Amino acid sequence: MSTLMHTYDLLTGALTGSRPAQVVGGKELTDCANATPAAPPADIPSGHTARWTGSAWEVVEDHRQQMDSTGGKQGGTPYWLPAKGDDWQSPPRYMEALGPLPDGAVTTRPEKPLSALKAEKAREIRSACDAAIVASLTMPSETPSSLEVTTAAASLAGIDPDGPDTLLALHTARRDELLAAVAAAESPAELAAVEVSYAV
Repeated sequence: MSTLMHTYDLLTGALTGSRPAQVVGGKELTDCANATPAAPPADIPSGHTARWTGSAWEVVEDHRQQMDSTGGKQGGTPYWLPAKGDDWQSPPRYMEALGPLPDGAVTTRPEKPLSALKAEKAREIRSACDAAIVASLTMPSETPSSLEVTTAAASLAGIDPDGPDTLLALHTARRDELLAAVAAAESPAELAAVEVSYAV
């Protein structure tokens, strides 16, 4: 039975596979530049790999991405370094070398700051207010043209001269109420509880 050789990457020492020893002139070649007959550890936990040190195998963390059959990278452990300026907009980092993640690394994307969440919510509130005003004038049309909106406003003013102003005041009051609730929110949970709704 031929000797089983365990191959490793020459740069990283990471285990790459196993193969029977080559036989040349009837003799097995067990002294190779990138393989050893020494068996790697039988139990390698997920997220780890065996690394050849030159004299023995050791088990080390492996957070690197791997190449798939098409040459694309996949897997790996995404991480961020807040101490180096990574924030919610930063793309994830990936390890190129074997070993643990850097000190201070976090594996969950940093949260979006409350100020950015508030700005998004305020834009949603203003946009919904505009949509509510248009909908109140042109129902049941779902996508009225600007001409339809103008015609509807003129028609309402013809029936009730104060109608357009009353309608505008109703929706802008609700808008301002919602914006005040956004300004008062002290956490993402409180902000999420602000329900954007208008009476149409």
